[in-house]
Amino acid sequence: MKKIIIIISLLAVMSVSVYSQADFSGSADITLLANIPESDSYDSLLNPGNLLGIQDFVMIPSLIAKLDAGDESSTFSAWFLMKEYPIGQGLLAASYGDSIQTGSAYELISAFGDSIYTFDLMRLSVNVYLTDNISMEIGRQSMVTGYGYGWNPIDFANPLKNPADPNADLRGVDGLVFRMYPGDITSLKLYGILPDTFLTPGLDYEEIKAGGEATFYLPGMELKLAGFWDYDNTEGSDPYTPSAGAALMLDFFGIGVYGEASFRKGSRNYLPDGLVRDTNWLFSGLAGLEYTFETELYAVIEYFYNGEGFDKSERADFQTALSFPTYNLVSMYSPGYFAEHYVLINLMQPFYDINTDINLSVLYSPDSKALIVMPSINYAFSGNFVVKLAYTGMFDLSNNDFNEVTAMPVRHTVSGVFTYSY
Repeated sequence: MKKIIIIISLLAVMSVSVYSQADFSGSADITLLANIPESDSYDSLLNPGNLLGIQDFVMIPSLIAKLDAGDESSTFSAWFLMKEYPIGQGLLAASYGDSIQTGSAYELISAFGDSIYTFDLMRLSVNVYLTDNISMEIGRQSMVTGYGYGWNPIDFANPLKNPADPNADLRGVDGLVFRMYPGDITSLKLYGILPDTFLTPGLDYEEIKAGGEATFYLPGMELKLAGFWDYDNTEGSDPYTPSAGAALMLDFFGIGVYGEASFRKGSRNYLPDGLVRDTNWLFSGLAGLEYTFETELYAVIEYFYNGEGFDKSERADFQTALSFPTYNLVSMYSPGYFAEHYVLINLMQPFYDINTDINLSVLYSPDSKALIVMPSINYAFSGNFVVKLAYTGMFDLSNNDFNEVTAMPVRHTVSGVFTYSY
């Protein structure tokens, strides 16, 4: 912990001394979770006998610190995330069935506690303006692109967004980006990225990925063309594959109409056996509408076809494979990406006079019949302190089908998030 504080302090001092303008900001969150157990407690296919030790009530603190600085020719940005994780339950789950390993896990937990604070460098990049129309950014940075609210099929480089929380900050990608503005209606972006490799420090040359994007700003319309190149021709070796896509957004009498479409040579998901990935060309597409009513009600509705999702027979095979769960399998069991078809509705009604807004988000899969309902209310005590009360309910509406709700150990949660921004 002391080393983390020292690192942050040194970066802050260095940035202030190097740049004429520096801004230090961020947010501190304290989340209170109240889990509502089913009739069989928290036992499920993913959590037999409550192996993970899920409790009724949990408190999760986290801290995000952001440091931004810059002058006339360059900018610097660094984001740090500090969060608590219940590593003790993970150790016990990993040692389950072996009395010696379980005993060692108990000794370790007794000595160091059952939770740890992790420090993650979310962003760390420098952007330099080479000319008036060309800039270069190097380091860990956001690659998010596209117009979708819950999903972005043409986002080939960044981690997947969570459609249940699309506004959550994503960990950046290590890379080098050149941005060019050759005219008033065009912008170009060329990049190379170095994806993380599990337990391996560094990459071979063929593992470096490259991509590009062109954006055209036309009257009442914006168009994006994107492509991704994977030099490593070993199919299925990683989640990055050769891809191409396009996105469009236009204003139709005050209604925002947008869409995205992509073709990917292979899937990021493993097949239900959890060992290999699909290497065929796969299509994914999104269509959406957004509109703000006279009452200030903001509404978004999206349909997403997930070409990397599983059909009914594949979901049944996945259920069978979960009898012996592996990391590859569990990581794919994610709402919004497990099935093939999804509909997302998000409504937000602000009440400025009382510093309150009410939200409702609904995520539904027409093919797997999984339904997730997420109402919430935000109240701002001041410009810096906000409280969010929320409920998340997962419902399995299928008739003996397996979907992304069936194996969940927790389906109903009430939460309170206390956020102080500085």
